[in-house]
Amino acid sequence: MRIQVDISGLQGLGGFIDKQARYAAAVALTKTAQEIRSAIPAELDQVFDRPTTFTKQGTYLKAARRDELVAEVGFRPIQSKYLKLQAEGGIYMPREGGIRLPGNIQLNAFGNIPRGTIAKLKAAAENGQLSAALAKRLNVQGNRRKGAKPLQLFFGVPRGDRWQNAPLGIWRRVPGVDGGPGKLIPVILFEDTPAKYSKRLDLGQMARPIVAQRFQANLDRALADAMRTAR
Repeated sequence: MRIQVDISGLQGLGGFIDKQARYAAAVALTKTAQEIRSAIPAELDQVFDRPTTFTKQGTYLKAARRDELVAEVGFRPIQSKYLKLQAEGGIYMPREGGIRLPGNIQLNAFGNIPRGTIAKLKAAAENGQLSAALAKRLNVQGNRRKGAKPLQLFFGVPRGDRWQNAPLGIWRRVPGVDGGPGKLIPVILFEDTPAKYSKRLDLGQMARPIVAQRFQANLDRALADAMRTAR
């Protein structure tokens, strides 16, 4: 996304004045870019559900210079990697392991699966040892019948006619009552179907009003300061 502003009136003034004008333009461009950058976290809050601090602080600013009257605001490479589809739309092809979809599991304050939880759940499925903290993540803490069997986890693809289209996942086995059939509750699924994204994040739409409202004022102030302090 590129937004252009008209500074043609400052060019070709000649000598000392032209030098100061270009310096003022660089200052104004940089100041306006800073204001755009400062507005991005609030925009992310509007677009997404509880974006993480890591995402909201993942921007950079490249200042304009007198010999290069361009200021740049954007996301750093790590954040850009996962925000690109939100800004452009498109198809996400799952990597090895699939797209992690939470089922019956307690998420963190940002609506994400807590770091390290998947590895712990896989280990618990293998060795049958489930910590109290992990059990609480499964939304069963304090809701267990007295004498109930330990929680059982299963990692894999369920078998049987009713599970023909089930994806790989971590599942919780729930025994049946009085010998009746049990059931599987999905905890985390690893979906291998490509996901389609629509464009949601439009930083250009957010930035244009800021440029229209703030650049000229920033330029006037910077030009006055440059001429007043010039030597």
